[in-house]
Amino acid sequence: MRLRIDAARRRSQESYRRQQRFVNDVSHELRTPLTIIRGYVDLLEACGASDPEIFKEAVTSIKTSAQNMQNLVESLLFLARADQGDQPLTKVPVDLDELLKRFVEDYRSPRVQISKLMPCKIFGDGEFLKKMFTAFLDNALRYSPPDKPVKVTLTTEDNFAILKFIDRGIGIAKEDCEKIFDSFYRTDKARTKTEGCESSVGLGLAVAKWIADRHDIKISVDSKPGEGSTFTLKIPTI
Repeated sequence: MRLRIDAARRRSQESYRRQQRFVNDVSHELRTPLTIIRGYVDLLEACGASDPEIFKEAVTSIKTSAQNMQNLVESLLFLARADQGDQPLTKVPVDLDELLKRFVEDYRSPRVQISKLMPCKIFGDGEFLKKMFTAFLDNALRYSPPDKPVKVTLTTEDNFAILKFIDRGIGIAKEDCEKIFDSFYRTDKARTKTEGCESSVGLGLAVAKWIADRHDIKISVDSKPGEGSTFTLKIPTI
């Protein structure tokens, strides 16, 4: 009886710590863009629009910070609905190769290249799958130098589609690979953003993992610091 009580107490304490950490992470993520916006608003009030360069810099930074906050709120709402079981999926037969091709075209980044595309059909929710693709591509581009492309390949193996997102960025340390799908997880050692990349709210891969799990997709990560990363998705076909 004492052991069960102790175990329940530990679970309660761990749950409380997770909640506190989550609140602290959200507060930190919101504080940064809000501080940037407030700083540039003060600058504009002091200088007005008399200096075109300052005005352009302020507007760009305010717009980016506002977009980051919007991304954060949307991801938080997505995960909150997911935790409550309020994110229903509508799964239908999907031509994954066609969905992926149209998605990359709509993504509109010259740095994203499809180097191999084999026909295959899966059972899934197309809109959720596109949200998952976005998370992996955003992540790959964010941590890659601007002159390095991100390659996407789609092949088949037995009864599975093998989808890979391959970058030549800064890479991930081995001990961090399993943690990068946790909400707000970052590591300064391996995933410090390359200069000039826009901010990340640290939730994209958590959203991607939730979607992958609901499609029985297995994710593996192969990465070496300084050499790049490959995210491999093993997707059941029909």
